[in-house]
Amino acid sequence: MSDRKHISLKVKLAAALLKLGHVPFSQAQRMTADQIIALYDFNHHPIPHAQGGPDEPWNLDPMLRPEHREVTAKKDIPQISKTKRISKEHEAFRQRLLTPRDERPPKRSRLQSRNTFKDRREKRPWAKRPKN
Repeated sequence: MSDRKHISLKVKLAAALLKLGHVPFSQAQRMTADQIIALYDFNHHPIPHAQGGPDEPWNLDPMLRPEHREVTAKKDIPQISKTKRISKEHEAFRQRLLTPRDERPPKRSRLQSRNTFKDRREKRPWAKRPKN
């Protein structure tokens, strides 16, 4: 056996994160492993955590914190909101289909009839042509 000191997982993680190339070598030399690790967040990609994404290596993508915050705000949150909205609409549609036809509420038209032509005739009759 060698007299080599054991390398901790924290130091190994910091070394792996440095290999991504986001931190210049000259700056990395002056940083501790904790400082290097603090620069990164792990993004759940391709399956977001909110949609059941596992905490497995294949679903985690290390990103610098500012970049991760931007991706979360501009991509992940809108995608999660849309998924929830579509799920609610799908469930309402499914419930409508599963309800027997005679128990369903009557359909309402999305466009309301205004009877605009009828109102015009009553309010302003057409002007008559002058006779020659």
